[in-house]
Amino acid sequence: MEYLRNRRRSTALFLALLIAAALLFSSLFVFTHLQHDCTGKGCRVCSEIGTSIRTIHLLSQAIGLGAAVIFAFICVKNLGKFYLAGLFLCPASLVRLKVRLND
Repeated sequence: MEYLRNRRRSTALFLALLIAAALLFSSLFVFTHLQHDCTGKGCRVCSEIGTSIRTIHLLSQAIGLGAAVIFAFICVKNLGKFYLAGLFLCPASLVRLKVRLND
């Protein structure tokens, strides 16, 4: 079981590194080829720049949505802990604690 957990962790790290590399290299390509000599209609560099920009846009939306979902999950989980803890607490009253009130 430990092997599978370690394998999942390494696979997740590898995928995160691939996404980061795709973002980095797409950004670098756009920044370095933005001022190129365009040949007009059907320019290969312009089509690659468009593809890189779409890749950056798609990955940034996916990462943003993933971060929002994870944040919401963590908030709901923590609030659920407090709610469930309140359900299982026995209300403490003076009668239940057998406190004698003398004047």
